[in-house]
Order: sequence, then C-alpha cells, then structure tokens
Amino acid sequence: MTPTKPHWKAHAIPPAGHGAAVRQFVATVGSARFEIELAPWGDGTLKVNGVQIAQVRAARSHREALRDLKKIAARHLRKRAAAVTTH
Repeated sequence: MTPTKPHWKAHAIPPAGHGAAVRQFVATVGSARFEIELAPWGDGTLKVNGVQIAQVRAARSHREALRDLKKIAARHLRKRAAAVTTH
C-alpha cells in the first residue's frame, strides 16, 4: 500500500544572503518527490517530481499557504493511491 501522508522537512540548506526569503520543504513518498516553496507574503508552489501542480497566491501568511499546499499534496497522494488500486 502506498503511503498517503508525506512527512515534510525543511530544506537542508536554509536561505541565506540579501533578500533570501523563499523557504523550501521537501517530502518523498514512494518514487514521488514533493517540493513546496513559500514566500513570507503568502505565495507558494507545490511541485511533484519537478513539475508544478499547484500554486497559492495571496494567502494571509506563509503558514496558511503551507497548510493549503500540504492539503493539496495529501489529496494528490490519495488520488494516486486510488488510481493504483482501481487498475
């Protein structure tokens, strides 16, 4: 059975330098690599294996954007698991 909930970790190399504001989180579930990039003003993207599948714009904060993108990632995994079990 494929896991349906990724374990998110902050990217090993924290942002550094002038203007370094984007934070990255990664999770690997099976053969899929999930990446979330967040800006402090509430914008964020979700990528699966390097392909952007979701985007959040103008969330109230980076925390809200992260929460929304995590929910989308979990939903994506549930759909993948359902597709595998029906075939």
